[in-house]
Amino acid sequence: MADPDLIVARNADRLTRLARGEAASRARARSRERTAKSGIRRLTRAGGVAAALVAALILWGLIIGPIGTTVLVLAVMGGLVAIAGAALWDPSLPSLQTIDTATIDVLPTATDAWLDRKRRELPAAAGPRIDAISNHLATLEQQLSNVPTPNDVTQDIDRMLKKHLPDLIDRYTKVPVSQRVGDPSLESTLVSGLALVERELGRASLKLAEADRDAVLIQGAFLKKRYGDGGIPPG
Repeated sequence: MADPDLIVARNADRLTRLARGEAASRARARSRERTAKSGIRRLTRAGGVAAALVAALILWGLIIGPIGTTVLVLAVMGGLVAIAGAALWDPSLPSLQTIDTATIDVLPTATDAWLDRKRRELPAAAGPRIDAISNHLATLEQQLSNVPTPNDVTQDIDRMLKKHLPDLIDRYTKVPVSQRVGDPSLESTLVSGLALVERELGRASLKLAEADRDAVLIQGAFLKKRYGDGGIPPG
């Protein structure tokens, strides 16, 4: 006869793997969406620079006179450099400064994008934790957009995302790679710290939704008491 405790443990492990797989899939989808949007922004800027260059050359010819070979060559070379710069540079890419100055309603989005950029510098063992944090950030993005005024929960989230989480990752990545590989305790500490951040963000999300959950239960109890199983009461 199979051991019930073993069956429960296997089912729990299976559910954990499924949850991690779903979290990773969602994180990859958000990463692809950010990459696509960044590419569109870059192409748009590059197209704008090219259009401005063509317009400038036309105006030069109409107002000043024929464009000499030297001016044309310099304009084309300068234009190509400007177009390449516009295509490669994206001022919307997240940084620690972006996170530090972000308001609470856009802070989860900025943090998620920054984490997506930093994860390539982190060990593979940190991947599942980053994915789980990313999922919490996606939920918090929706919740915090509806919070009218700051409160204890939003202040905790603000401190965690602006200071504690960036400090943990930034200090880890400052350690030389050769020393990280030779010291497994650093990786373990990083993963444990990310797990704590994941847990606290989950708690914060539940706390923010507490009033809405209570409202649903109260409304359900009211409807049951008022209408019960007999339909709409007369009068």
